[in-house]
Amino acid sequence: MARELKSTDFGVAGGNANISKEEWEARIDLAALYRLANLYGYDDLIWNHITMRVPGTDHQFLLNRFGLLYNEVTASNLIRVDENGRVLYGPADVNTAGFVIHSAIHNAHHDMKVVFHSHAPAGLAITALKDGLEFLTQDGSMLWGDIGYHDWEGLSLTLEERDRLAKNIAGKKCLIMKNHGFLAVGATAGEAFMNLYYTVRACRVLIDACSTGLPLDKSTEEIWKLAHRQYDDFPLGKYEWPALLRQVEKADPSYKF
Repeated sequence: MARELKSTDFGVAGGNANISKEEWEARIDLAALYRLANLYGYDDLIWNHITMRVPGTDHQFLLNRFGLLYNEVTASNLIRVDENGRVLYGPADVNTAGFVIHSAIHNAHHDMKVVFHSHAPAGLAITALKDGLEFLTQDGSMLWGDIGYHDWEGLSLTLEERDRLAKNIAGKKCLIMKNHGFLAVGATAGEAFMNLYYTVRACRVLIDACSTGLPLDKSTEEIWKLAHRQYDDFPLGKYEWPALLRQVEKADPSYKF
């Protein structure tokens, strides 16, 4: 049986590393993601995690210090860890499941620079449906065919689960972790946020539509393929991210410090 990681397995690799201009900018974007998750109801008290690969590195990534609420996360209190669980910057307050889930993606998929894990209650019921998510409305089509599935393995505390997580999200934008939650990825903070946003919204739409008890119009595969292709002209996050940053700034600019 695979050994479960514990919080005591995370060590500090001696002192705080220097923070480059590029890393500081990444920290600001990541802290903004935490604040947005709080504003949109995608957080879960001190649980869950959002990470970003440190610019210029292959496997190092930034994540939240375990025990902080999302509206307490700032650019300066984010932790930097490597693929072995060594803390390179900050205290060794690492959420074990956060390390397992996020290192799985950062280690295997270099293009997935941002990884957003959430137990967003608005769509959590869909993770328990045998047939998963069915798409019903236009804006969900941008993720049609881009959502993978990962079977529940209990709390994500073993390194062996990483290979399966990486395999199940390969070539996808989001992962529905059955009986658990969601995982969205992106090359930018804006892309990852919007991927989660539209996944959760598609889940909510399905729940609302099914609750009416009326017949559902699921359209045709040809239309879903067409709409999915049409959305290529509106890359997720490109236009939304500046507006989302203004929203965070207006709510509480302390995320930048």
